Amino acid sequence: MRKPMSTNHYLNKIKPIVRKAKFSQLRIDDIAKYMDISKVTLYKHFSSKDDIIEKVVEYEIQYLQQADLVVNDDSLSYADRFQKTFLQSLLCVVYLSDLFLQDLKEFYPTLYDKLAMAQQNRNKNLQAFFENGMDRKVFNRMNPVLPLIQDDATLRRFMEPTFSIQWYDLTLKQAIIEYYKMKKYQMIRPEHLDAIDDSNFESQVAEILLTIS
Repeated sequence: MRKPMSTNHYLNKIKPIVRKAKFSQLRIDDIAKYMDISKVTLYKHFSSKDDIIEKVVEYEIQYLQQADLVVNDDSLSYADRFQKTFLQSLLCVVYLSDLFLQDLKEFYPTLYDKLAMAQQNRNKNLQAFFENGMDRKVFNRMNPVLPLIQDDATLRRFMEPTFSIQWYDLTLKQAIIEYYKMKKYQMIRPEHLDAIDDSNFESQVAEILLTIS
């Protein structure tokens, strides 16, 4: 007998869709199709269309809150935490696309405000993390806000459908990996570069990009 799927399973089905299609314009029939279930099954897990978007946003907020745990994990070196926060920023750009955020702001302003608050809290924690790393002479001294702006702007540009990365003879994965390497040399002092274990970094990037393929 087939095991019933969880609510999170169906949310994972719809999350890649809402990054590239306006949720406000999707019908329940469309959502059920993307979740690969009947409307009857959909209503067993969600009470309404609004319930679905609320749960999607709740998931994203929980992810942003969990990401804060990494920057405060003193069992990890600053260099390792730098790598993990970069991957988290990549995931944030993947799922919190400009289209998704704009749609949320226009049609679900209360949810948008909650998500924006979670993003602001994460940015404050990242800023404090970089400042502490600079004080400990792990990171090069700079305005700690600039790396946050740089990551968001660059990674979002990479993800834009209108941006043809092939013009530069790079795949999307290669561009992200090379940008990460550039950020390492930009941010981390030379004596700490060897502290980062990048052996699984490429596979982790590939796994993230697989979610939008």
